[in-house]
Amino acid sequence: MTNIERNTNKIIKKLHERGGNDKAILSALRRSNSILSRQATIVWPLLFEYIKEKDIFGENSKQTVSERAIFTALRCYSVFEQGNDIERDREYDSENAQSLFRNLSFLRKDEHFREALDRRVQSVLSTTNIEAVARSVVSLTKIIKVNNPATKINYPELANDLYNFQLGFEAARKVAIKWGREYFWLNDEINSKESRED
Repeated sequence: MTNIERNTNKIIKKLHERGGNDKAILSALRRSNSILSRQATIVWPLLFEYIKEKDIFGENSKQTVSERAIFTALRCYSVFEQGNDIERDREYDSENAQSLFRNLSFLRKDEHFREALDRRVQSVLSTTNIEAVARSVVSLTKIIKVNNPATKINYPELANDLYNFQLGFEAARKVAIKWGREYFWLNDEINSKESRED
């Protein structure tokens, strides 16, 4: 487990343990597009507590790679948590959770979703713009929440992927390949199994 994954996991567990006491933080996460947002200020004490010094003091007032990655994963967590009684009642466990794109691949099995979902995912896989990707993963999390609120999403893994995505063009493409495999592979296996049965 990387530092990014460990820190994201610690923050989520702390938020989960506090339960209703952190409604303001969860709400601020949902309303903020980035850590630079004025509304995100309430999240800073919790976030900065777990980010190492070398990852904070980078580019003056700009958000660092670590901050953007963890903040985006926390936004996805807060979106999924909002009003989701199934998620709120169970302890967060990243070890038994599936990646965001693996969760999307399960939704892809439904013919009614496939075409629209494929378009959204292809859009994410074809860009190297972190801002567009951050907005898209939050949107994709909402789709999972609506269609499968009982699932578990691995937010620490998502944070690590988002961290790596920001390390240059080649790194971003490697993350896109990972996500593409997670999204398409399972369904190809199902489709070939169905073909053999016919």
